Amino acid sequence: MTELEAYVPMIDAILSVSNPDEISAKRIRKAIQELFAVELESQRKKVNALIIERFNELQDSRSKITPEELVEKDAAIARKLSKKINGTEKRSKKGSKDAKPKKKRKVSESGNALSQNKMLLSPELQELVKEPEMARTQVVKKVWEHIREHNLQNPSDRREILCDETMKPIFGEKTTMFALNKCLSKHIFNAKDVVEQKDSTGSIESSSDRKRSKISSHSGETDTGSD
Repeated sequence: MTELEAYVPMIDAILSVSNPDEISAKRIRKAIQELFAVELESQRKKVNALIIERFNELQDSRSKITPEELVEKDAAIARKLSKKINGTEKRSKKGSKDAKPKKKRKVSESGNALSQNKMLLSPELQELVKEPEMARTQVVKKVWEHIREHNLQNPSDRREILCDETMKPIFGEKTTMFALNKCLSKHIFNAKDVVEQKDSTGSIESSSDRKRSKISSHSGETDTGSD
């Protein structure tokens, strides 16, 4: 499997819930960059070509099935495509320069490592995915499973997510598929970055908890000074 093919399951997941008349390769590319923490501008043409290829393949497959089958396929598309990707035919294209592929591999491998490593989750996100630690890609998968299971996509605009009570502490009243990853990034932590934020039980303080703690601390200092 080539480096870019690692993003195929997420590309397919985004395409499956998007309006084909409004979605663009650029928006999908930026969503992938944000989710996997990678820089894809240097491979923009290849990424766009991959997105278009997946779009055409999904549209072609949709035209061959009944509406009932389409609904069922949408509900399970992320899981099915994850299994399919290992058998996807490899594409070979010539690179522009010898130096560039090395740089691309370094960035891509770094991004893949980050996305596969187990990360610490905020209490709010733990409540949603029912796990204290999880790889970034698995978090996204779990969130989408929750969205589909509870039919939280706006029927008139499937890009919009109407959050339930479990999702509201993380995403607010509603969000979009493109803002989903940005909201999640505030609740996913690298273990090294949150050591000082862990309490005696080993749980992670949420951003709101830390703010309240800081406010209380400053308030106490002010009162002491006035005495």
